[in-house]
Amino acid sequence: MRVRRLGPDDWATWRDIRLSALGSDPEAFGSTLALERRFDEARWRELLTPERGVKVVAEDPEPVGLVAGVPHEVDPTVLYLYSMWVKPEFRRRGVGEALVGDVLAWAREHGWARVQLRVFRGNDTARRLYSRLGFAGEGEIMDHRLAPVS
Repeated sequence: MRVRRLGPDDWATWRDIRLSALGSDPEAFGSTLALERRFDEARWRELLTPERGVKVVAEDPEPVGLVAGVPHEVDPTVLYLYSMWVKPEFRRRGVGEALVGDVLAWAREHGWARVQLRVFRGNDTARRLYSRLGFAGEGEIMDHRLAPVS
């Protein structure tokens, strides 16, 4: 398995795995398959521009998981981790850990102070993963404070 950061030229890769995720586990996302199926190439490319953060896929050899890190809408010191998803047959194999780890590495490389995410109630598996990776929080919001890069 390899983890790869995507850019605008990788729009079809991001689109395909994102639509698979929305179709497989619709309750896990704040968007819908019907909505994102209507996005055109320009919209997909725009989502992958550097100012929109980082989009990462895990490949084995085809994409088997995805995650994104985007600037928080309210707090400019926070990178918001979202859209974490791994194909069911690849879960519990370290794919999620590799994906989140890459977003955390990217955040450090780009000087972010914190990475924050939301875990839906009852998703204890995800909470354990994020806790292992340094996130903390009792409610749906979990935080990971990053050490400043020296």
